[in-house]
Amino acid sequence: MKKRIKDIADLRVGYQFRGKVKPDPAGNVRVIQVKDIDADLRIRVADLVSVSVDRPESYLAQQGDVLFLGRGHRLYAVVVPMIDASTIATGYFFILRPKDRLVLPEYLAWSMNQSDFQESIRPYVRGSHMPMISRTDVEDLRIPLPPLDVQRQILKLNELLGEERRLSAAIQDKRGLLVQALSRKLMLGTNANKGD
Repeated sequence: MKKRIKDIADLRVGYQFRGKVKPDPAGNVRVIQVKDIDADLRIRVADLVSVSVDRPESYLAQQGDVLFLGRGHRLYAVVVPMIDASTIATGYFFILRPKDRLVLPEYLAWSMNQSDFQESIRPYVRGSHMPMISRTDVEDLRIPLPPLDVQRQILKLNELLGEERRLSAAIQDKRGLLVQALSRKLMLGTNANKGD
């Protein structure tokens, strides 16, 4: 059964900065920007800068929120990890707060990053230079919503797949180093024989 985003999460828009984000070491909040998301769709909390913002309350993010990038050529979702209580997200993000006992934040983000969901948002994205999707359209989009225990199983399977990929990449790197070392040894042996 599919559910609309607005039925399973409360949605707000992040803080709209006028111009560039200007870091202020004495600022009252830290800010999550697009540049703070890594290739594995995780927020690099240590990279967040402080800024000064008036009345930040409605833009605050908290652990377990899902940030959905609503502008750009690649729209994706990330789960907010443990962060300072006074952390906001920029206006490029929609801040989704999952409703209790309906959806796990990790499952919501995973679902929004799946190819079928990404395909479903395509007709709603407007603009070519800076494509964007409206809040209303995001709220009306649907994701499959199995029971919580099934959501946990899906997340566990995907966690195992991610671990397998990391291990496979590490093995490939080690093989590359081994081949380089053997190649050097063979070259040194050839040069030593020529010297005889």
